[in-house]
Amino acid sequence: MKLILLIVLIAAATFVAGAYSKVPKSNNKIAENYLQELKRYPESKKVENVGEIFLQLFGDFKKGATEEIIRKTYADEFYFNDTFRVLNNIDELVPYMIETAGMVEITTVELLDTSFNGKDYYLRWVMEMKFDVKNKDIYSKSIGMTQLRFNENSKIIFHQDYWDSVDGFYQHLPYLGYFVRKVRNQL
Repeated sequence: MKLILLIVLIAAATFVAGAYSKVPKSNNKIAENYLQELKRYPESKKVENVGEIFLQLFGDFKKGATEEIIRKTYADEFYFNDTFRVLNNIDELVPYMIETAGMVEITTVELLDTSFNGKDYYLRWVMEMKFDVKNKDIYSKSIGMTQLRFNENSKIIFHQDYWDSVDGFYQHLPYLGYFVRKVRNQL
């Protein structure tokens, strides 16, 4: 009887120790989705004119965000995350980009440099935006980077933006911006 009790106690202790020693599973669905999509689109095809492709659409986003240019730039299916939305097909992306471009007075992107690591292109940029919120002109300048992968037709199949959307956008919004700035200043 003592032996059975000892085995049960050891098994229970091992189970409890194992349960608490493991790294907790992430509940960040965006990060998990990103990691899955990296596997789905394992590497970029080599593209000669990455900067030109990117800037045709984003250099002057107000002018570049046309259905023709968007469809010429992106494949039919892809992973797209600009920190505001995550989209996976061209029929979702076209209206999203056209609508977004229509909400800003100016959005320009200056490409600082481009690098390729054999799998991904990384484009470092400066973005300037001018938009109106409650009849108040807002001017924003932010830095960021975009990770891109291309298919054999030189169309984007993977687009992940890395930029400070709080500094570039959210802190400028009425009401919400006040709280965002307050929290940021307390960190």
